[in-house]
Amino acid sequence: MGLLQDGDAARQWFAFIAPGYDTVVSELFWSASLQREGIERLELDAGDRVLDIGCGTGETISHLPPRVAAVHGLDPSAHQLHTAAEKDELADARFVQADGHRLPYADESFDCVVSVGSILYWATPEDVLQEAFRVTKPGGSILVMGFHQRRFSPLNPVLNVQETINSTLFFCYDRDEATRLFQGAGWRDDRHLITGPAWSPDLVIATTAQKPV
Repeated sequence: MGLLQDGDAARQWFAFIAPGYDTVVSELFWSASLQREGIERLELDAGDRVLDIGCGTGETISHLPPRVAAVHGLDPSAHQLHTAAEKDELADARFVQADGHRLPYADESFDCVVSVGSILYWATPEDVLQEAFRVTKPGGSILVMGFHQRRFSPLNPVLNVQETINSTLFFCYDRDEATRLFQGAGWRDDRHLITGPAWSPDLVIATTAQKPV
C-alpha cells in the first residue's frame, strides 16, 4: 500500500500542493492532450450526466465536451475544490466534498464516471470501482487513468528509481490487475491503454469499461 493511499496523508499532501497543482502536477503527469484522448474514447452523448471522482481542481471537467447535460465533481480535498470552484469555466459544474469509497448519490445517477489520477490515492480501489458501478446507469461507461506498474530493468536505472518512488507513494497496477479490479466490480468490455506524457510514454494506464445493460 502506498503511503499516500492513507486518507489523512493524501489530504495533507493535496493541501500542500494545491496552489501549484494545475501548473506543475497536472501538466507534468496528466496533460490536456492525454486527458482529451481518454475522454474521446467514451463517446459521450448529448444530455449525459457525468461524475468526476477525485476531480481535484477540475482540470478533467474542463476537457469534457460542452454537450453533456450535467457534471458533478467529487473530491475529499477542500483545498482542491476551492480552486475548482473559483474557475469561471466550471461555473456550471457542481462540486461535492466527499470520499469516493462512499459516493453520496443514488443508484444509476450517471451515464458516465471519469477519474484521472485519483486511483493513485484510493485505499481500496475495488471499493471505489464498485461504488462507481453502483451510481452508473446500465449501458454507461467509465474512464480511469492511473500509474502503470512497470517492470524493473537492469538497463534503465532512471525507470527503476521512478518505479520505486511511485510504488512507495501510490497505488500502481498493470493490465492484469486492472482487469481483475474492473471485472470484479462488475464492469465489462474493459480496455487498457498504456500511454503517458512525452517524457514517460508508458507511465499511465488508461482504462475504459462498460456497465452491462
